[in-house]
Amino acid sequence: MKSVSTILHMKAAHCKEWAVILFNTHLKSRALRIIGTIRAELIDYPDKRERNRRLVILFAFLFLSDYLMYCLHTDKNIFDIFPPLPSLDREKRVSVYLPGLDGASIIRERRLIPVYDRDEKTAMLLFELVVKGSLFENTSLTVPADLFVRKVWIHGPGEGKSKVCVFDLEPAELRPNIGVIKNSERLFKKALEKTVSANIPAVKTVLLLEKGIPGTAIWEL
Repeated sequence: MKSVSTILHMKAAHCKEWAVILFNTHLKSRALRIIGTIRAELIDYPDKRERNRRLVILFAFLFLSDYLMYCLHTDKNIFDIFPPLPSLDREKRVSVYLPGLDGASIIRERRLIPVYDRDEKTAMLLFELVVKGSLFENTSLTVPADLFVRKVWIHGPGEGKSKVCVFDLEPAELRPNIGVIKNSERLFKKALEKTVSANIPAVKTVLLLEKGIPGTAIWEL
């Protein structure tokens, strides 16, 4: 009696043989025709200008397809390529709190920002301001990673200062040749929460997620 492994090997060999036959009889000729068409229309096309035009169209199509797949996986609106243009005559002055270089202190600066119609847009801008750091000092070391927000939303029942502002981030990438200041991540989170809660009345706390997972270290291990 044949063992199970022998039967599995025989079935695998049969499937492999069937796949080769299928490729040779049905797919090989089509693949060769497609390759020949691509070579004739793109690589060996005699008119250099037309060839370059077709290559540009091809790469543009590939980049567009990649962008559409990115939007599909991140639930991003495909038309949301650029941030909304705020009204130039509606601005307000806010307090932005920034982590200090000593890993313990928080700096306060005043900024002029647009007035948006949704608190989530304001929270996104405040996040970017805290990440960028001070206008007067080089505080880039306090946030040694490139942070990209996938989504931001404000959640909570009722009225008053009781809601949570949630930032869902992509996994952070540390910038090369930049050291990590001790306690910089904890201080960044504290400065961000202080900034958002000071300028959005409904928000009490801030929560950072990494691809939907709470409590993940952003750059400090």
